[in-house]
Amino acid sequence: MRPIERDLQRFKEIVRGEVKKRAREFLTREEYLGSLDGQVVSIPLPQLELPRLQYGHNEMAQGEGEGEGQGQGMGGTAGRGGLGPGGHVPVAEMDLEEFLELIGEALKLPRLEPKQGGAVEESSPKYTTLSRRGPESLRHARRTLRQALRRAIQSGIYRPEDPRLVPERDDYRYRAPEPKPRPQAQAALVFALDVSGSMEGEQLRLVRILSYWITAWVKKHFPRLSRHYLLHDAEAWEVSEEDFFRLREGGGTRLSSGIKLAQQVLERYPAQLYNRYVYHFTDGDNWQDDTAEALETLKALLPTLSLYGYAQVRSRYGQGRFIDDLRSHFPSDPALATAELGGRESLPSALKRLLGGSSD
Repeated sequence: MRPIERDLQRFKEIVRGEVKKRAREFLTREEYLGSLDGQVVSIPLPQLELPRLQYGHNEMAQGEGEGEGQGQGMGGTAGRGGLGPGGHVPVAEMDLEEFLELIGEALKLPRLEPKQGGAVEESSPKYTTLSRRGPESLRHARRTLRQALRRAIQSGIYRPEDPRLVPERDDYRYRAPEPKPRPQAQAALVFALDVSGSMEGEQLRLVRILSYWITAWVKKHFPRLSRHYLLHDAEAWEVSEEDFFRLREGGGTRLSSGIKLAQQVLERYPAQLYNRYVYHFTDGDNWQDDTAEALETLKALLPTLSLYGYAQVRSRYGQGRFIDDLRSHFPSDPALATAELGGRESLPSALKRLLGGSSD
């Protein structure tokens, strides 16, 4: 291995180690929120200040020999790690896929298993066959000349003493794709957000961060992923991803409205073919006469889901008790995952729980 290759490998190991060491910090940073397709993330690295030798007169007349002492030597400055004030912070770029893998290892995020028989066949074209028609850029020169030679020999016009060949139109051969089906796991992901008057500011920022990492992790396991975004207060409606994080409403809360609309949306995705995920964000404050209806709707919906993730965000107006209702009504249902969001420090553990992992 060449020295430059060893240096590159060592640098990659440093970057990977930095990501795993600071996984919880990276998880809470909003600048990573962006596209999930082909994204490259920037990883800030600690800067090492190397010792420097200064030539000239040593006014302090101090140094370190073989004996004891704490001198400064030849004016050198001890190196320290850290980002330090001012200047540019060194960064390394990493593919989102690799970044997610390291985050998953560090936080011990659970792997998501596709349904048996829930994969669809998708063609993966590779240029492994030949065709008589095609673009000139894909012309196969060797096979074209071989066909021209075969035609010349069969017709008797080939002369070994003058072996020049002029391919005719029927001699041309082109590289062509041969579709090869491959299985692709598929999933449907529905986000429902309570936008009643008690959800605001920091609570909504927590939801935005958490929903991004949930989407990224689910998409990692299911390349064919359909996403839907629902808002609700006393009623529910479907919106775009952009409006999901932008629109705000007021009024009371009927949690059953969001659950029922999620149920309707998922009718487009048969449970036997899709891994179906619903994530519900709210402060847990619900109209008292709606709780029984919400639980009854969930009772019918849960058996058809891979996971129903309920995240209850702490509000300055207090906190509802719907999370307790869920835990008491479905104490051991494997499709139910609950988490409480108190601040950014709670995001890593909440993410793990909402993906079906344990709380430790």
